[in-house]
Amino acid sequence: MLKTGAAMGVCAACKYDPDCIYEAISAGTILQCEQFEMGFLERPAPTAQVRTWTETARHTNGYAGLCSNCEHRETCIYPKPEGGVWRCEEYA
Repeated sequence: MLKTGAAMGVCAACKYDPDCIYEAISAGTILQCEQFEMGFLERPAPTAQVRTWTETARHTNGYAGLCSNCEHRETCIYPKPEGGVWRCEEYA
């Protein structure tokens, strides 16, 4: 069980956390424990496909990065890589 507090110590990542008696009787943050074993969190299946900003920009006008809204994009002679251009002296 993953805890949200920043100072939860080793208990936040321990597979025994839900039933641990040491954590229940401790007065402070536990930083060392001989019973500690790394727990593996189950990740939920993705529910929706997430688009990156670059994909969204390319989807709307065919260009990525600065080229997606540059005034010179139609007449520009510089190459336009798949990942987009992120620094350009001609950007306007």
